Formats: sequence, structure tokens, C-alpha cells
Amino acid sequence: MRLDEVSNLPMRRLITGIRLCSHRLILSSLVVLLFLQAHAQVSTRITSVSPSDAVSDRPVTMVAELQQGETIERVYFVYRTFGESEWMQREMDLLGNTASVRVPQEDVRPPYLEYYIVLVNRMGVAEAYPFNDSQKPLTSPPSRTLQLPIINKEDDLQAVFLSPDPNANVTPEDVVISVSLLRADTIVVRRATQLLLDGADVSQSAVLSDDLLIYVPENVGQRLKPGRHRAAVRLYDRNGVMHRQVSTTFTVVGEGEKLDVAPNVFIASGSVDVELRQEKVGNVRTSYNRGGMRFTGSQGNWRFLANLFLTSDEQPDRQPQNRYSAALQSDWLLIGYGDSYPNFPNLILNGKRVRGLNTSLHLGKFNVDLALGTTVRDIEGALIKRIPASQLQVEQQADPYAAFSKIDSITWGKYSYGTYARDVFAIRPSFGSGEKYQIGFTWLKAKDDVTSIQFGTRPQENLVLGTDFISKFDKNRVELSAQAAFSAYNSDISSGNFTDAYIDSVYKKDATTIKSARDILKHFITVNDNLRPLSFKNLSTFAYDVSLALNYFDNSFKATYLFRGSDYTSFGQTFLRKDIAGFNLLDRIRLTAYNVYITLGVERLTDNTSKSKATTTRFTTINAAASYEAGGPWPGVTFGYTRYVNRNDLTNYGRDSMSAVDDQTNRYYALLSHRLTFLAAHSVSVSYSHSQRNDNSILNADVRNSSLSLNVLSRFAPLQT
Repeated sequence: MRLDEVSNLPMRRLITGIRLCSHRLILSSLVVLLFLQAHAQVSTRITSVSPSDAVSDRPVTMVAELQQGETIERVYFVYRTFGESEWMQREMDLLGNTASVRVPQEDVRPPYLEYYIVLVNRMGVAEAYPFNDSQKPLTSPPSRTLQLPIINKEDDLQAVFLSPDPNANVTPEDVVISVSLLRADTIVVRRATQLLLDGADVSQSAVLSDDLLIYVPENVGQRLKPGRHRAAVRLYDRNGVMHRQVSTTFTVVGEGEKLDVAPNVFIASGSVDVELRQEKVGNVRTSYNRGGMRFTGSQGNWRFLANLFLTSDEQPDRQPQNRYSAALQSDWLLIGYGDSYPNFPNLILNGKRVRGLNTSLHLGKFNVDLALGTTVRDIEGALIKRIPASQLQVEQQADPYAAFSKIDSITWGKYSYGTYARDVFAIRPSFGSGEKYQIGFTWLKAKDDVTSIQFGTRPQENLVLGTDFISKFDKNRVELSAQAAFSAYNSDISSGNFTDAYIDSVYKKDATTIKSARDILKHFITVNDNLRPLSFKNLSTFAYDVSLALNYFDNSFKATYLFRGSDYTSFGQTFLRKDIAGFNLLDRIRLTAYNVYITLGVERLTDNTSKSKATTTRFTTINAAASYEAGGPWPGVTFGYTRYVNRNDLTNYGRDSMSAVDDQTNRYYALLSHRLTFLAAHSVSVSYSHSQRNDNSILNADVRNSSLSLNVLSRFAPLQT
């Protein structure tokens, strides 16, 4: 970059930089003092979790680095949004020592996202991070959870245009496009950053120096035509998925030529990494061999992505540890094959790994999303022991639920049950782009392949029909959305469909009606006594939610009503909380003059939707938070209060006393987060939380918890701590 190009940058940025250094020095000293006083809980499983913050209404990819990924079978990301009591679960994609998950944009709401991580080892033992004494951390969260600060999207600083200024007037020879990537997440691959000018990819002609991306049209012999122009920068994560897109507009005055950049230039990048590791514990040596390959190619608006991960942990008696995927995508088409996480309506298919075909066609007025593959790989049952034919009857009487099979003329084998392969097919045609309206219809069919293994028990089948709708009015200030789904679930299809003889003997009064229903439904799902629902009198397999969002006068309000039947089941969304109904109100107010946000939330839920329990439990959640987002050299601060009240009508006396629920929890917390540069780039967050649970039931399970947490992520390329 020439010296005269640097001189074109605004002088005030230099002055601002000097001021930033003084503030950062003071803040760094405070961080050191806090570090000396805080007692951190060090995990033996997880070394780091990133990013350190997120932007509202945009998806965020959470990445956890593990110390010994080969000992972990599955990793779950458990979270809940501000103002809600329900914990949502998503399985993280585990690649060696790295587990990642993509949280959808509708769940990324200020002021923070509360979360924890659950790791399940090969023996099925679960452990929470932060640590939790519970043996079932998926249903019993730790007393101290983690918070991901969420800033408003207009305050996103991951990619900042330093020049030209927004809507500025510049001459052709003075056009300098410079972008700061100083605050980009650690999961962003800076070398993969795309810079577009008027829709043309000019990345090859741009210069990336440390955290600064610069493009000078004059240096490559190009002059911009007078008029309005648009520059955009795209950030991509390690998997080649677009992480952020930021743009700005400016106007060129005077004479110039039309920008002429060949749109058909193919730009490619890739990486290969190999890990060969050997551990010795006592006299036992264990080797771990892993290798990964990533490739990204782009030409105009088309991109090709390919990922391959191979590991020696891949074993036939485990679910897949290897990963592979290839995808061709543009603004309107995606064709992918391999391991993916299709994004369908949340009630039906979301957060589930599917190995197979994943494709989307988005034409605006008409769209189609399709997923076809397997969610579970078949694993054959294992031989437990050999049994002489003379002892077979005794062994069967001792363990009547085990599997037995003949090995030869004189020997039988006793086997453990395996896992059926589970096939899934989901399709969602929709109408409308979603910018103003969209209505979609989803069909999901999932079924265990009974021929995939020899020794298995209770193969299952699932059918889900759903619809979703969104409509926006008054320049998107009013948004109405809804989704509904009906499921049919068979917990054991091994006996096949009802026979006429069985119906005549068991359902004598309704034999004709049941036969007619069977003849219709058997083309879609197996019909027998294990099918739910068998009756439509009670919609226990129905689920829906309706939301209304209003954005006026710096006030963002959202009201939601939800219902999920006690028997609603979707194999594409196995983490959904069932048997719940109620409303949620959330209001976020911005005090513009002070850059302060006030967030208030009320949630009221009840269970016993099928009226099959002795009583109904009421779950009430009240949230209040105040956030200060100064930006620049100052940290963001949030203070909050939450109250949980769970109660039913049972007393501590009588035969149902053990089922009585009457507890209240009050929680107070403070959260500070900031990104600064002092010798290196740092992401710092400090949080304090105090909660007090008073249990008035016969269990008397009172809990007091106070925690102080300090997290510092420092990056001094190419090192990170």
C-alpha cells in the first residue's frame, strides 16, 4: 500500500486509536486484578468455547475445543433464550477435538444466551460443563451456567468499513475501500474473506495485512463510473459457512469508467491437516490418527464447498465418527450430499445430523427444501457368550428378554440388541420469499430399517405433517408467524399391520371402521396397537405456536403462545419439551439518549395438556434486565433479575405428597463483556450470579449458589490462549 493511500484515511481514526489505547490500558489492569481475585473452575474436558459474543437476529456458530475428543461419543449444546424457562438441546457436530453447533437466528436475542455443554463418553456417562453433580445433566442443568452476550445487530463490529464513510462522496482516484477485521470472531478464517464491489468479487486484488483488508481500484487500473456504488464484505468460518455480511454504499463524483472485473474468475482455497498422536498409560499404548481436508471454490455467485474428516476412532460398533460433505450453492440453489444439519421448522426437523442428500431451491415465489438420508447408523448386536444346545432352555428362562441365535449344530449364542438404521425423508415446499410473507408445508417420514440388523428390538416409525406461516407489515415493523404439526408415532412395528382376524377378535364393535382406517393409513405408517394416536378425541400428538412481534419507537415487543401435546413426537426434533402450554411476553426498550436497553419478560406455562395427571403444574418466569452498550473503548454491562415459580395444587400431606411442587428461585446477576487490544487482541467477559431456591415441598431441596466467572480469550497471531 502506498504512503499517499494511507494519508487518505480520516485523521480522526488516529486520534481515536490513541484514546483507545489509554482506555484499554486501564481496563487491562482491572482485568488482571479480577483475575487475581477470581477462583476459576478448570475443566478437564473443554479448553475453550467461542465466540465470546454474538449479534442479535443472526445465527451464531458455537465452537467448543475438547482436550480428548476420542473419549467422547456425543456432545450436546443446551441453551435457553432470555425470558424463557425452557432449555433447548442441539447435538454438536464432533470432529476430533472440535465440537460445533449453529444456533438459529430466532434464538439469538439480547441481552444474552444462557447455555451449558453436556459431554457423553463411550460408556454413556454424561458430564456437564460447567460441572454438575447430577447424573442426568440434560434434564438437570448445573447451578452455574454460561452466558453469551448478545449485542444489537446495528452495533456489530466484526467487520467495520474504515473507508469510505457511509454515503460519502469521493472522486474515482480517491476511492480506498478498507475494512477492519480486528474484532472478527476466532472462528473466522480471515484469508477466506470475500470483498465485493457492485456485486463483483474483487478479493484477489485486495490486500490483507494483519486485520486490515484494503482494495484500491486505481492500483489495479480501474476507475469507477460516477454514481452510487456498494461494497460488501463476507466473513466465512472454518467450515466455509458464511458467518457475517456487512456492506456500505458511497457515491463517486466526476469522470470515470465502469468497473470491469471478470466475474468468471475461479477463486479457490483449501487446507489439509493431519494429526498423529500416541499415548502411553502404564504399559498400554494407544494411537490416534486423524486427518481433515477443506476446499472452497467460488466463481461469481457460485460456491463449491467440500469437507472431509477421517479418524481412527471410526469403529463399526459406534455411530459415525468420520465426516464428509460436498455442496454446490448460490443465492437460489443448494445441492449438498454428506453430513449436514437441515434447517426445517423447529417443531419438525432442526438440530439433527442427517447423512445423505440436503438440497434447497429458493426462487422467491416458490421454494423447496428437501432432506433424504439416515440419522442413525445400524449397529449389530454383540455376542455375549456361547451356550451349549443342552443349556439353551435354562438360559432362556433365566433371561427371557435376551436375543438367542443358533451358531452351529451344537452351539447357540446369546446376543445384546443392536441399533436399527433410521431413514428419514423430509420435504417442505413453500410459497413466498419470507421478506413479506411465506407459507410452507412439511412432510417428514422416519422409519427404522428392520432388515438392517439381525438382533434388534422394538423398531419404530414416525410420520409428521406440518405447516408454517410468516407475514410482515408496515416496513417489517409488524411480524406475525405461526407453525403447527401433527405426528403419528409407532413405538414397535415388528408385528406389522393389524390383520383382519386380530381386528375382529379385539375390536369387535368398531371392526369395520378400524379396517377402513388401516387400509388408508398403512400406506403411510404401520398400524397396530403401538400407534399413537389411535383416537382423535384428544389431540395429544398435536403441537403449535403463534407469535406476534411489534417494533415501534425503539421498542421491540413479542408475544408467543405455544402448545405441545404429551405424545407429540418427531424423530427430526427429539429434544423438544412435551406436555406444555402457555404464553411468553418479551419487551425490549431502547433509551436512545443513554444507549441503555431495558428488557422485561413474563412466561406462564402449564403441563397436563392431556388431562391424564392428578394435577396441573404451573411454571412462571419473570425476567428483568438493563444493558448498557456504549461501544468503542467502553465495555458492555448488563444487570438482571430472574424469578422462577413452580407450583401445583398438591399438599405435603396425603398419598400424593411426593408429587407436590412448590418452589421459588430468585436470581441476580451482572455481566460485563469487552473486546480490546493491548499487546494482543483480547475478548474479556466477567460475570457474577447469585441464586436462591426455596423449596416448600416435602423434599425441602433448597439451593444457594454464588459464582464469579472470568473468561479471557487472547489472540496474538498465530497464537491463541
